[in-house]
Amino acid sequence: MVTGMRRGEISALRWRNVDLRNVVVLIQRANAQPRNGVKEKTTKSQQQRRLAIDELTVALLTDHRQRWQDRCSDLDVVFRDDMFVFSPAPDASRPYQPHSLSQRYRLLATRLKLRSTRLHALRHYSATELIAAGVDVRTVAGRLGHGSGGATTLKVYTAWVSEADRRAATTMAGIMPTPVASPTPPRGPYVVIAAELREQIARGELRPGDHLPTLVELAARYGVSEATAHRAVDLLHRERVIDVSRGRRAIVASRRTTRPSHAAN
Repeated sequence: MVTGMRRGEISALRWRNVDLRNVVVLIQRANAQPRNGVKEKTTKSQQQRRLAIDELTVALLTDHRQRWQDRCSDLDVVFRDDMFVFSPAPDASRPYQPHSLSQRYRLLATRLKLRSTRLHALRHYSATELIAAGVDVRTVAGRLGHGSGGATTLKVYTAWVSEADRRAATTMAGIMPTPVASPTPPRGPYVVIAAELREQIARGELRPGDHLPTLVELAARYGVSEATAHRAVDLLHRERVIDVSRGRRAIVASRRTTRPSHAAN
């Protein structure tokens, strides 16, 4: 569960591969189980890998090693680094068969009423928990012994990678400051004129029933043509901010709506 090792790799693990001082385990070989017994071979990816282990695992392996040393001493056998870490032999001279490891774990898991009794499920647990914790896929692939730079890991654990990616997005959203939308500045000259007249009405400088400046006055004040001034007045009229009658000056509407949506912008 800690290393994500395959059962064949666990079966072939020797004490020379366990560096308790530097807290790493070196995976070099794996055991297969053909019909005629156990056969040692290279790992599935044909590559060795070094796995860092935590302090608790180091402590457990240290106790486990001491028990083997005591057992060898009782048997008057010299403890050697080429002995197997897990062995059914009194002198650790032969490994457990990979299938036997699965059987022993199934009995243990059944007795403890675990949800899964498959030894290989611990390898999946290791991978999914690392990905869920935010460890990058290449590192997870390296610990599992997947080749192709993490492509296999992505294929097998795509759901967990997607979930981790979603959590990463949520995390980034929490880190970044919340953007505040700025009002879109008016673009056309007539929109500027309409906006200023609208503000004057909102501030009470132009009250309901008051006349607006004439088109000539607006054109002179803003340095635009009368046609542009007319567009500004027409915009306010369509927003029902002012009332316009033929032959009369525009006046501020007595009942006007709230600020318009800036669709015209």
